[in-house]
Amino acid sequence: MIENQGAPAAGYPARLQLGQVAQPVDAAPIQPEGGAWRMTADRLEFGVAGQPAMFALACQHQADGSALISVRREVRADTGAKALFALIGNGRIARLPLDATRSGEAGEWEGRIPARDARLDVLKGGNRIEATLPGGGTLKLPASGEPGRLLEACRASDRAPQLS
Repeated sequence: MIENQGAPAAGYPARLQLGQVAQPVDAAPIQPEGGAWRMTADRLEFGVAGQPAMFALACQHQADGSALISVRREVRADTGAKALFALIGNGRIARLPLDATRSGEAGEWEGRIPARDARLDVLKGGNRIEATLPGGGTLKLPASGEPGRLLEACRASDRAPQLS
């Protein structure tokens, strides 16, 4: 006969009910159907019409005229998190550093990469691109020449002093 059926044996950890405590999200988000590229006044976005962009590219400039490509991914993020954002497409692979700029389920990741950086050539070519953020899932960006056009225009606008 077993005594104290519900109690753990001496020295064995007890199991506790957590009740209403939110459980961590284990699965990466899944890309919704109907995502498409769209150009806004100042950036190229990928997303579903009527919803916030899931991914965006923009050309920005520093005070010295250096052109930068801003890479933004909208997906959950932890405060202070950093990651390498993998882009695969057009016969290239790039890993771009991104920082969490807004935490929570509606998080935001952003990185600014010099437009001259050869890693950005992954955007050129017009083929499909897979964009993966650890814990944020993979976006399958449809084939388009727009990312490459944005990159080339940004590179052409670079007025940074040339290094010898």
